[in-house]
Amino acid sequence: MRLISHAPNKFARFVTWVSLVGLTLGVTVLTLVVTVMNGFDYELRDRLLGSIPHITLGGNDYSAQVLQDIGQDERVVYVSRFYRGIGAIAQQGRVRPISLIGVDPTDASALGSLERAMVLGSIADLSAVDSGVVMGQPLAGYFGLDVGDSLLVAVTKPQGDSAVLVTMRLNLVGTFELGADPDYSMLLVNLAEKNAQEWRSLGKLGVRIQLTDPMLATDVAAELIAQNSELQLVTWTEDFGELFQAVQLEKTMMFVLLLLVVAIAGFNIVAGQFMMVSDKRSDIAILRTIGATQRFILSLFLLQGSVISFFGTLAGLGLGLLLAANIDLVVDALAFFSGKHLLDGSYFVTVPTRILYRDLVLIAVISGALALWSAWLPARSASQLDPAQNLH
Repeated sequence: MRLISHAPNKFARFVTWVSLVGLTLGVTVLTLVVTVMNGFDYELRDRLLGSIPHITLGGNDYSAQVLQDIGQDERVVYVSRFYRGIGAIAQQGRVRPISLIGVDPTDASALGSLERAMVLGSIADLSAVDSGVVMGQPLAGYFGLDVGDSLLVAVTKPQGDSAVLVTMRLNLVGTFELGADPDYSMLLVNLAEKNAQEWRSLGKLGVRIQLTDPMLATDVAAELIAQNSELQLVTWTEDFGELFQAVQLEKTMMFVLLLLVVAIAGFNIVAGQFMMVSDKRSDIAILRTIGATQRFILSLFLLQGSVISFFGTLAGLGLGLLLAANIDLVVDALAFFSGKHLLDGSYFVTVPTRILYRDLVLIAVISGALALWSAWLPARSASQLDPAQNLH
């Protein structure tokens, strides 16, 4: 053992440190990027899925008992009347397509996420003003609207096999900002009893079902249809499913690509350990001649690779989490030197991060396994050296 760790010690330490630093940097980058992408994914889900129906129950003739049975499911937070129409805003020579959403302003449980996102006014103001409407702050800014202004909205109405436009003059009573797509495309109107007949005439009145976990929407809908085949259910995945699939695909691709950085660090370990084996051939031959077995030589070099694997992975995870916790400082520093902030033009003011321990475990297992495999190859080569040919 002492023979193999003797001169030249500087070379051995250099190889070890290069391998350790390479693995640490690879794991750091992988941990940081995955944590940030988890943050963006969570923020997108929270902002978007907190403002749209998780499941929409179409039709106007469901009995109170049917709705009560749905509401008794422990995965269902609430069931409330709901209107959704498709139309456009025409204002100051500009036209923009929108989704018109009818809500009950008195249903605090249904509107909690939207109420927290209000910039001006309140959703409760929909009840205080005739033909009131709430829209996204960016959308209001696009049309130059302020609270108290009126706007013309055209909504499609089914008529036989075609559709006609119904125009409405609405009054802006408030604005919200979710930091997601609804800021630019969604209008909220009052679905009070006095207006219910008007929405019913447009043929779009239904029921919204909100869940404890939006990711369960497809499963819950399938179970409800199995219990009652007459239910006309539409989940949020039909409108936004492709968006979240794209986000998940992007996260997976980034994980795989960054895992290649760790693989490159593994090649550094392979190259470094092979160089050390080549440099220590005579020492290995001496150990073999005094009785050291192939298993002992294999364990000796594999031990060094295991140390690099353990400490490199651990240090990478720690450094990655440290950078993730201070990511805004990093982004601000990059903005200072580049003159452009990375979040310019996005919905976000700060970089969101979210730590998922299953991802950390996955990173640790894969990175550690790659490093150990990289150390095993040169260790196996060292154990199979012929002592007679390397004694010199």
